[in-house]
Amino acid sequence: MVLAAGTVFSFGALFFRATDDIDAWQYLTFRGLGAVLVVGPLLWWQNRRDLRAIRRRLPWQHGVAGMILGSMMISFIISLTHTDAAFVLLFQAAAPISAAIFSWLLLRERLETEAAIAAGTTIVGVVIMVSSGLDSGIGWAILIVSVIPVGLGVYSTLIRAGADGDPLVPVVIAGGTCAIVGAIVSLLADGLGVSLRDLVIGLLAGALLIGVPVPFFNWAQRAVPAPDATLLLMSEIVLGPVWVWLAYDETPATAALIGGVLILGAVVWLTLQASTDGGDVRTSRG
Repeated sequence: MVLAAGTVFSFGALFFRATDDIDAWQYLTFRGLGAVLVVGPLLWWQNRRDLRAIRRRLPWQHGVAGMILGSMMISFIISLTHTDAAFVLLFQAAAPISAAIFSWLLLRERLETEAAIAAGTTIVGVVIMVSSGLDSGIGWAILIVSVIPVGLGVYSTLIRAGADGDPLVPVVIAGGTCAIVGAIVSLLADGLGVSLRDLVIGLLAGALLIGVPVPFFNWAQRAVPAPDATLLLMSEIVLGPVWVWLAYDETPATAALIGGVLILGAVVWLTLQASTDGGDVRTSRG
């Protein structure tokens, strides 16, 4: 399920590149709105007899996780305006390390040998990729992109910590955060006037790429520990640059390709280990 969610997420950069004349903040407004329009009605329907139950059953971890997810959504799109998709997506390879750290801090979990080896492989991929970014003069952009792997690690850990919460709520919070921040910045600049085509692309990006897969990803967190889940999510990192390359000939640097191969190898190896062991490769409680 996590691998499937990663595959859906991988179309995020492609949707943004498909727009004609819309800036990042306008796009973020409609992307966040699209997610809310899909998940919001479902959340209302589930709790229509007692809407106050949504707040009563909301773990604080899920509330914080929703705001973190919104911040990641913003960082992702802003980063795409400054560099290529491969650089942005491959930087997410640091997420398993972030997840491992926060799982240890918040849940007292430690990585088993298989997951630790796979996480170490992703570090090598990150080092290779970052070196190409520094050489191309976009080192400052790493500060923006770094919100994604750190945020994803914290997000996965918080979702797992609040396992009894509704997986829809963090998505509504994230979409709302993204839409509100995007709208405020847009209204202070050029406004929200965009073409119908760009409007539809933004709404679909939020609905199909956030509103549909993220609740399933949140639900899967109950069974898959945060470090392993972020590793399995690497399918987004490997496939995302491929879609943009095929559609818009956005060719990633050689270093980005090498890093992607290493990351994909880690994901495949970890998945095969789980199948061989007859279950999930997971962390253990310390």
